[in-house]
Amino acid sequence: MTRLTRGQRRAQAKLLLKMGKAISESGAPAHRLESSMEVLLDKFEMEGAFFSLPTVLLTTLGDEEVQRTYMIKTSPKDIDLAKITDLSGVINRIHDDEIEIEDAYDEIKQIRDAKPIYSPGLIIFAIGLASASLAGLFKGSWIDVGVSLMMGWLTALIIHFSSKHSQLSLLFTPIAATAVGFAAMTISYYSKSIDHFIVSLSGLIILVPGLGITTAIRELSTGHLVSGSARMAGAVTTFLLLSFGLALGFMVAIGLYGTVEIHKLMAVPDWFVYLSIFTISSAFTILFNAKISDFKWILLTATIAIIGSKLAGVWLVSPFSSFAAVLAVSIAGNIFAWITSKPASIMHIPGVMLLVPGSIGFKSLEAMLDNQTLDGVQTAFSALLVAVALAVGLIAGNLFVPPRKAL
Repeated sequence: MTRLTRGQRRAQAKLLLKMGKAISESGAPAHRLESSMEVLLDKFEMEGAFFSLPTVLLTTLGDEEVQRTYMIKTSPKDIDLAKITDLSGVINRIHDDEIEIEDAYDEIKQIRDAKPIYSPGLIIFAIGLASASLAGLFKGSWIDVGVSLMMGWLTALIIHFSSKHSQLSLLFTPIAATAVGFAAMTISYYSKSIDHFIVSLSGLIILVPGLGITTAIRELSTGHLVSGSARMAGAVTTFLLLSFGLALGFMVAIGLYGTVEIHKLMAVPDWFVYLSIFTISSAFTILFNAKISDFKWILLTATIAIIGSKLAGVWLVSPFSSFAAVLAVSIAGNIFAWITSKPASIMHIPGVMLLVPGSIGFKSLEAMLDNQTLDGVQTAFSALLVAVALAVGLIAGNLFVPPRKAL
């Protein structure tokens, strides 16, 4: 073991802190962050520990005799697959001695300060595209798909404009839910041609915290109790805000129009599933800020998730069909990471996003709003079981194909 100077150790510690903060702010969960930092700790032959929370990163570096603890405030942000990919590349190059520490500082700063690949207008369009695609997957009609496209754009515009105001940004979730709920009921009342629950769910799908709940359960099951609990609390709070806003929108509409019936028209044809795989992969590429070169991998994982779920549903019931589908996604993502040296998150996150129990949670809300409390509680429990199945499936995939120690 080469004995390093104090200056060299400080440089390594500084790099670890900068990298840890950058990974945390790119949207990576606790277990991903810690496994990535272990690669650098092993490379530097340094003792250390990382304790990650959604808004803070605690780091201890050094042995028992000379040990320092750092607390770094982080700003929680949406998942950014481009930054996760670039940071993973820097870690790999440090591990392979292809980059000096000083140059790594500069690259980490450039990655952190990089602007999104896609323009706000394209992001707004992608949210609407995702909403329309999911309306078809929820067995809505062609009219439901069209109206869901508009509701997705309405949600996106509210998110975009509220982000420019500090106080309004705290309330965009219930505001969007209220606006979408009222608009869907209004269109349903006058057109008598849409299922306003499918339209509302599809229009708000970008805000439904199904991925957050699944990630929280995975963190809890891998021993990250504090981070998992905090993420679960945040996801449940978001769902409650959505529920409040949607109930308010429905209540205002019912007060104006009276009872509004659900109008079930002929569902979109079966081939729409294959079209939606392409469209939703395009939307996820933009929404997760993935590089265009990674679109083909997102398309592949979307195909595995949707087709795998349908095939598994022939032999298995929920939540076991979801477990089988996410197991395939997990294995495929790990194989992808070994072949390309890119982070498995590129395939795991979009694949899991298509399987999360957001729609089941909304069905629970629908039942409760209709005063069917018992059915609502039972459906909510089913949603929780699906989330557990997804978390277990992701971990089980590591038994078949061990993951790379990277993002």
